[in-house]
Amino acid sequence: MIHIRMIHNTHTLARLFSMWCMTLFSLWTFTACDEDETLPATHIALSDEVIQFAPNGGSASFTLSATDEWTVMTDREWCLVSPANGNGSTTCEVRVDSSYLYEGRKALLTFRCGKYSKQLVIEQQGYEKVIQFDRDSINVPDFTDYDTMFERVKVTSNVPYEVVVEYDRPEDGNWLKVTHDTPPTGSIPRTSNVRIDYELYTHTDHDRKATLVFREKGATKGTTPVEAKMVFQQTRAQEIIPSREGDSLAVLAISRIMRCAANIDTSAPLIHWNNVETEEVEYINQDGERVDELRVVGLRFSMFDTDKSIPYQIRKLDQLRTLTLSGNTNAAGKNIVLEDDVTYLPHLEVLNLLGYGISKLPARMKEMTRLEELELSGNNFTTLPIDIITELDKHSLLYVNFANNRVRDVFGRLYDYASEKDTLGLHGSLPEALFTLKNVVYIGLSYNYFEGSIPDMGYDASQYETEEEKVANNPVMPQLENLSINLNFLTGNLPDWILYHRNLKCWDPFTLVFNQYENGKNSLGKRVGFDNVPSYIRRPCPLWSVEEDDEDD
Repeated sequence: MIHIRMIHNTHTLARLFSMWCMTLFSLWTFTACDEDETLPATHIALSDEVIQFAPNGGSASFTLSATDEWTVMTDREWCLVSPANGNGSTTCEVRVDSSYLYEGRKALLTFRCGKYSKQLVIEQQGYEKVIQFDRDSINVPDFTDYDTMFERVKVTSNVPYEVVVEYDRPEDGNWLKVTHDTPPTGSIPRTSNVRIDYELYTHTDHDRKATLVFREKGATKGTTPVEAKMVFQQTRAQEIIPSREGDSLAVLAISRIMRCAANIDTSAPLIHWNNVETEEVEYINQDGERVDELRVVGLRFSMFDTDKSIPYQIRKLDQLRTLTLSGNTNAAGKNIVLEDDVTYLPHLEVLNLLGYGISKLPARMKEMTRLEELELSGNNFTTLPIDIITELDKHSLLYVNFANNRVRDVFGRLYDYASEKDTLGLHGSLPEALFTLKNVVYIGLSYNYFEGSIPDMGYDASQYETEEEKVANNPVMPQLENLSINLNFLTGNLPDWILYHRNLKCWDPFTLVFNQYENGKNSLGKRVGFDNVPSYIRRPCPLWSVEEDDEDD
């Protein structure tokens, strides 16, 4: 036992002596390096342990110290080092690609020099989900120009989104239309364009406002969708008060709302506007004062584009006597119900709505007691509003025209469309009440789909012997100066009240009465035309005779 312990003690002393010698050697070596400023035989060091990058990537430099050949390896392909190897110390550059993730990511760069190694950690932040605008609010006037009534917004986002419009006053209608490019996919925020179209605003009592909510689509369940809001506000229109100035505003508003092709030079006085007729008028203004002022008494627009009735601003033209609106774009394809705004014009005498696309009149039109002329040709009526016509006839109506109310053509074959007549235009039998009018002097019903025979109105001329007696005793519409019922699908015999009407010659009957649709067939397949068309008319036109007498005088 004592031997073993001694061996043990002798061995311990040897180890202590060896450690002492190594310590002296180390101290000598350190002193020598400090004096000679040299590195160990193999050495590698980095100026940074961690380098951080933003989500969009980029590059950064760092210093590498080495005493021998070295190499570097990366564990992620989105992170590269240049140079990737070398000999001795140098400045390196690390390049990081733009991220495609919402969360952060890391890469590890391992540098080796001989048996030594160093590691550099690369950290890159992830993208936050975002929807951002180049502006947070938009303010527009009531009207600029139809070609410029929109706003463009640049939206930067990295999530798919939808746009929901929240109106402060839903009763104002959906006055905004939002269209946008397909939102970018992926986490990298990208900019796309959004177009916001707005409508003309005609109300004068309040501004209108909407909030556009851009909200993330397809958000992960349990997470709150990203959203951003933008306020869109439109200022109210200027109040229109019946007056010379108010007439100008009303005409402009109507022109804008109906998208009239004719441009109005607002820098010129009202009297020089091509589409208006003015006249000095005495009236009671809003303050109850009697005023003598230039007002609009005639208004005409052609070539416009609307799907709606005449704008309510027409009421402000309260001195209007003549209104003509003609040539609505694609009128045949429209089904416009005329609202009653026009019926509130107390002085209106002439109402011409040609090719507008109207299919129905307001019942209140019966109260237009000063109306003398009602021109509604080229519209889309399917039934004749005979109740309105007969009521107006009791007052001032002299002229009524519903010609060419054809929604579509039947190419002379009405029988092919017998089950669809309600969609073709004015059709059916001529109403007997039409020929009981007492004041109307002009009736125009040309180029429609009326069929059957003309009502005989109970007049039988055979009870009289001479032609003069037959004409003199004809009680049916003696005042009628013009009747146009040509190019329909009428058949049968011409009634005696037409054949012996005192003004038959004045009607140009061979063109405007007897001439039905050429080679046409009615809904029963019968060839159209009258069976007793006279070969000539012996009697002269008394109206022409009167005119000739007047010229002689």
